[in-house]
Amino acid sequence: MKRIFLTALVFIFLVAPSVATAQDFKKVHYIASSIAEKDGSFIRLLDGSSWILSSPSLALVTDDVIIVFEPLKIYDGSIVQVAVAYLDGDDILVKHVGGPYATQTGYLTTVVDALGDGAVLRLANGMLLSVPEYDQYDTSYWLPPYKVLLTANEMYLWNLEEGKKIWVNVEK
Repeated sequence: MKRIFLTALVFIFLVAPSVATAQDFKKVHYIASSIAEKDGSFIRLLDGSSWILSSPSLALVTDDVIIVFEPLKIYDGSIVQVAVAYLDGDDILVKHVGGPYATQTGYLTTVVDALGDGAVLRLANGMLLSVPEYDQYDTSYWLPPYKVLLTANEMYLWNLEEGKKIWVNVEK
């Protein structure tokens, strides 16, 4: 238990400022799954992997979770691999404790502007994404800036603050 607490403190003081200000278009690996079992700070996902959360979460069983693996530079200049779970509107440092998992590739970025009541979203790198009409109900209420994960095939966009996935098309 002391080790988890120490890891959480290191994250809060050394790494969290970097996570909170990720504004660029960064290629990352991630897992998209749902919670199958939850017991305190322990969660097991539907893919069979198990994780320990560094802080409590109000997320429920069946809630979606995105775990993003990010290389982050810490105070001494070294690079560490950090797993951050986006769950129920929170970003929580997690540690893998068992079970296999398969990652996908995507891009961690920020939506900086919404045009036409959420019909078009502008990312931090200037890319424009059009949103189908059936998803515009959600995007019209999302107020930029907010952190997102764009899948590598550029078909889906996860709003990491809302935990919601929508379809998108890249504007050419």
